[in-house]
Amino acid sequence: MTTQKKSLPVAPGAALVIGLVVLVMTMAGCAESVQPAQGDSPRFSRSVSAAESQTEPAPTPRTLLALADILAAQGKDKDCEFVLSTCIRQHPDFVPCYNGLAELYIRQGRITEAADVLSEAVRAWPNDAVLLNNLGMCHLIRRDYRTSLEFFTRATASAPGRSKYQANMATSLGMLGRDAEALAILRQILPEEIAVHNAQVLQRARQRVADTSENGL
Repeated sequence: MTTQKKSLPVAPGAALVIGLVVLVMTMAGCAESVQPAQGDSPRFSRSVSAAESQTEPAPTPRTLLALADILAAQGKDKDCEFVLSTCIRQHPDFVPCYNGLAELYIRQGRITEAADVLSEAVRAWPNDAVLLNNLGMCHLIRRDYRTSLEFFTRATASAPGRSKYQANMATSLGMLGRDAEALAILRQILPEEIAVHNAQVLQRARQRVADTSENGL
């Protein structure tokens, strides 16, 4: 849930911070009553073969998630949302469907709903780094940098050494004006020259956001 001058070489992870700055920014069964056909006795049911009596196995959560991915790729967002919601309802312990539904909502600009889905999941799995990071992204998009920093910090603590979560922490710190702390984190995951460049990008992004807010846009 998501430009040509000569530039410095971008090491792995460098584009991540810049991308974040730019960002700051039928399964339902229908039960039908069965009427006896003309000529059938209303008192006795017909015998059913063994093959006919077997029911289809319920889809697994991974099957539902795979179906949702296919529907999303086809642009069938309503069907995708229905499948993911069904998966969460039927398999509330399957974390990937929460992330999938939140990603769909973010792509549609439904940030509050995405945050609600992820918050529900985080209450059940408070140390899941992916959930924490994704919830931080929701707050980052909403320009709630203080809250986003809280969740990125928790994600980093749950998965030490993940440069993606550290880069997100640096982004929130930079947008809060805590430039020295942002640069210190960037230096841990990027070469010096690129770390400094990204810190400067964050400073410019913060200024653009401030200018936009002052102009009421």
